[in-house]
Amino acid sequence: MPLPNIRLILQADTGLTRQYSQHDLLLANAVGILPLLKDLTRLEKSAKLDDRLESIHKRQQILNRLLLASTQIAGLAAELDCEGERADQIATYLDQHDTKRIRRLTILSVVLGAATTIATALIHADGANKVVGVSGGVISAGFGGLAAFSSNRSVNFRHERNLLTDIWLQPKQSSVYPPVVWYVLNETLFSNLGDHPISYNIRQRWQNYVLADVPATQPELYFGKGGDYQADDLHNRANMLNQLQSSVRSINQDLQSLVLALAR
Repeated sequence: MPLPNIRLILQADTGLTRQYSQHDLLLANAVGILPLLKDLTRLEKSAKLDDRLESIHKRQQILNRLLLASTQIAGLAAELDCEGERADQIATYLDQHDTKRIRRLTILSVVLGAATTIATALIHADGANKVVGVSGGVISAGFGGLAAFSSNRSVNFRHERNLLTDIWLQPKQSSVYPPVVWYVLNETLFSNLGDHPISYNIRQRWQNYVLADVPATQPELYFGKGGDYQADDLHNRANMLNQLQSSVRSINQDLQSLVLALAR
């Protein structure tokens, strides 16, 4: 598990800060290898054969944990990708159903409009001509108006293991995210500006752009166990999952930096 506060540790051990950047040390803490790095730095300065052999053992332990962290990141990214694809597929199904409905209504509107035009041309009585023309125009316009509105068709969509919930609620500990990922997402120094953690910035983007126009009760649908989703709701969910997936995948770049520092 990552240590809660490593600044005091780094201030007391300048050997680590001389060899590794602050960013690399923060990631080492996320992976849980900071004590191993301290031991490795000390052992590699020694000329004793036993210490040299022990340093090889420590380095192997570090690489094993880095491999485990990389596997956890890849697994979580794959799960986010799968959940986003699942939401998108069902949203596409609802979109296709809506497209068919609009096509039918549009065809009905066009056919009825053409039939009304023909009927008014054939009917010579002025009163009947007007009745048919007005009635046909109203009905045709009604079908056209219905086609302009999207349907309210919904589907029950469940997500018992909801990867969006902890990002929205911002708990100190997560029950679904690996410790390495949760530490990176909630450590302020990993964000671009360094003023708020990545998880907070993601939540703000959701609030300001994805969920800006949804009702106040709607977040419970996205961040609970599931419910009746319409197509737009599923597209919103897929977008949030894809944004989160991008942030999780970017941790691999931090891992690469730490591995390169170890190689040096």
